[in-house]
Amino acid sequence: DTGYTEGYLSQIETGEATPSLAALAAIAASLGTEITAFFPLEAPSGVRVSRAGDPDKLRIAPNSREEYVALSARGANASFTALISRYYPGDSVGRYSQFGERFALVLDGQARFKIDRQERLLEPGDCIHYTSHPEDSVDVVSHSPAEILWLVLPAMI
Repeated sequence: DTGYTEGYLSQIETGEATPSLAALAAIAASLGTEITAFFPLEAPSGVRVSRAGDPDKLRIAPNSREEYVALSARGANASFTALISRYYPGDSVGRYSQFGERFALVLDGQARFKIDRQERLLEPGDCIHYTSHPEDSVDVVSHSPAEILWLVLPAMI
C-alpha cells in the first residue's frame, strides 16, 4: 500500500499528476523495488565530484516546479543521498513517511517543517535532523524560493 489513492496513482500513470520523490519512494516500496529503478545508475568509480554551474538536476516531469540537484553518486552501493532542493513560494512538498533519517539545512528562503504533527519554522542557516518514520511535509512560507540541502539515509536515488 502506497498511502495514495487509486485516482492519484492513475493520474501519475497517465501523466496528469507529477509525483514527488517521496511519492516515488512509496510507490517503489509497494512494488518491492528501490526508487533507483526510476533513475539511471552511474558507473561505480568510488568518487563523485559535483561542480558549481554543472549540477545534475532532477525533475520528476518536465513541467514539475520542484527541482533537485543530485550531489552524491547514485547506485546500488550508495549509503545516502545528498540533494539540494528548490521549492517555490506556496509549494507544499510531501505528506509522507519512510524508513530512515533526514537532515535538512535551509540555504535560502523560509520553510515550515511538519513532523509528526509538530511545526517548526526554519530560516537560512537553520537545520533539522529527524527520523522519517513519522509523517512529515515541508511548506515554503517565504516570498522567494526555498533552497534546502538534504542528506537522506538510506539512499533514495
